[in-house]
Amino acid sequence: MKPSTETDETVTDALPPQRAGVVFPRLWIGLIVLICTEVFSGASLPMGLWNPWVWLVTYWLYFAHFFFFTTLAVRTGRTSLSSLYLWGVLFGLYESWITKVIWSGYGGDGTFAVGAIGPYGLSEISMVFIFHPVAAFILPLSVVCLLYPSLRRFFPDLAWFTGTGKGARAVQVYLIFSLVPIMAVNSGGPVNLVLNLAFVLALLFTLSRRARVAFTSPDARPIVVFGRWGIMGLCLYLVVLYGLAYRFIRYEALPSIPVQLLTFLFYGLAIGGLWLHPTRTPRLISAVQVAPRELRLVKNLFGLMLGLGLALSCFSGTPEVFLPVVPNFVIWTFLGFFLTMMALVHGVRARETPLRRY
Repeated sequence: MKPSTETDETVTDALPPQRAGVVFPRLWIGLIVLICTEVFSGASLPMGLWNPWVWLVTYWLYFAHFFFFTTLAVRTGRTSLSSLYLWGVLFGLYESWITKVIWSGYGGDGTFAVGAIGPYGLSEISMVFIFHPVAAFILPLSVVCLLYPSLRRFFPDLAWFTGTGKGARAVQVYLIFSLVPIMAVNSGGPVNLVLNLAFVLALLFTLSRRARVAFTSPDARPIVVFGRWGIMGLCLYLVVLYGLAYRFIRYEALPSIPVQLLTFLFYGLAIGGLWLHPTRTPRLISAVQVAPRELRLVKNLFGLMLGLGLALSCFSGTPEVFLPVVPNFVIWTFLGFFLTMMALVHGVRARETPLRRY
């Protein structure tokens, strides 16, 4: 699907008169991001999604990063699939300064899951280059565009993800086979998983009753694009979060200063790639289409993943379930490097022949 260079003159850059109308949709979207990350990875399942830490720190971490980068993506016009991937890489780099995961391992004790690549964990670096770009950014944003169809005019490339082409089908199947075993291993057992799912799905349903009023909005952009004061609030929150987390979360796990500075090269790669991609103008609202089968596909995909995860959680302590997890982490790492390279290549080609993008 190729985006049009036309814009709809009936849509302005102004926020809707009643800004309170975006509060519940944003909170609901934040919950979708949390499900795509903390549930499908199983990261927060052992301690329980009802744990205060999830709602005081984890939820707002994802909320702020997600909306910060959707705001930047729309405002800068960098909304192609490759651009969204690079925004997701910037998102995932919080695994350095906040959690220290890429420097000290998932447990923070300096032990890497499947070895190291230079000063970084081989598996852990995949959090930056594949897991967060996909699970924390592209996947939830694709779902959001289905729920609020007018947003697809800004992110038309995401229609590919819920398409029926061979590439899209391969990605959908791979999501199942790569995430389900991880969720099962980290589930804490079937009872714990059921309790977590019941809690988060009940919360999702409750919030959906307040968020659905904006489903048919002719311009849902204000939901994912914060205004001046909103973006200033996000920036302030992120500055405080990074500052406090850097000092008080696993401070002893920080590597040497040269290694920390080396990490800025990842930021340079992502930002440089975004600079290479030319800006894009939104499609006409009249050209935006979301087929009913797309939402059914996502519901079936999520349902299948949760169902299989629940079934496999009965064997969470067995080698058979853990066996595919380790090679999957290795695949993630090199797949992430490959996607980064392709995003940069697409940026160079787009810079050389920008007219071909439309």
